[in-house]
Amino acid sequence: MDHGLDETALISWVETSLRDNSHTLAAGYQGKTLEYHDKHQHLVIKVPHGRGLIKYIHTLMLRHEHRVYQQLAGFSASPKCYGMLANTYLVLEYIDARPIRERRPGAPEKFFALLLDQIEEMHRRQVAHMDLKKKDNLMVTVDQQPCIIDFGTSVIYKQGFHPLNHFWYKLAKQFDYNAWIKHKYHNNEINISKQDSQHYRRTIIERTARRLKSSYLATLNYFR
Repeated sequence: MDHGLDETALISWVETSLRDNSHTLAAGYQGKTLEYHDKHQHLVIKVPHGRGLIKYIHTLMLRHEHRVYQQLAGFSASPKCYGMLANTYLVLEYIDARPIRERRPGAPEKFFALLLDQIEEMHRRQVAHMDLKKKDNLMVTVDQQPCIIDFGTSVIYKQGFHPLNHFWYKLAKQFDYNAWIKHKYHNNEINISKQDSQHYRRTIIERTARRLKSSYLATLNYFR
């Protein structure tokens, strides 16, 4: 930990918050997100969920996310990262923003042009988000700026001979571009402009998932 934060006091606060089930900002299968606020700091603290092996796996995911934030140090489109607390809790800057599902940008062309620049900057830093389609992972700030969060499944490009990593990184980059199209066009692929279409290419995983979904829905309709 750095940035002058009192690690002992924060650990005590986290443990008390978990015990009292208080200060919860969000909760998911991987863990909880707590909101800490005093006169000096406004923070988000991500806490792993579960016990034993499950908690260990979720802790590893937070440590991976920490490495991603280190790779993205100075990146303007994500919260500042203050490090790992007790090597277990991830401490981030609080951003006054709402998920795009709740707050659509008022000037969409400007917003999505900036988001595309930020995605390409993220890729230049050799990070691909991979889960940007999830509407909770793309935030819109109070001043209408994009903010990308939740890098737990992101892929960091490894230098040297790492063919599997390079395959997943290339795939994850395309996921990011496809997510940009999804958010900009509300899943209406038919409306994609010629200029934007150069960024869009459904991956084999997405094509397979769509076929499976279509088959599932057709089966449901058949038995109704």
